[in-house]
Amino acid sequence: MATVPATTLTALFATAAEATSWKRTTLGLRTEIEHAGYTYTVQLPQGSGAAYVAGRAAWGNHECLYIEATLAETLPIVEAAMAATRVH
Repeated sequence: MATVPATTLTALFATAAEATSWKRTTLGLRTEIEHAGYTYTVQLPQGSGAAYVAGRAAWGNHECLYIEATLAETLPIVEAAMAATRVH
């Protein structure tokens, strides 16, 4: 399994909390974040639960991950996703 440094996770979750582009999937809302040569997918599950890094891709390679955010990291991510997908 891939190891993602804590500093990278902190940066990913902070960036997700500012994301303005979210896609609705059957698994929930997701956004993609470019960081250090990878494209990371941050997922919000349907219903309740913590945000998590679902995977990363680079140069045709994809790694499945499941690394949860803390509650303090999840709340601003939920707010960003709701703001971005709100119908005006």
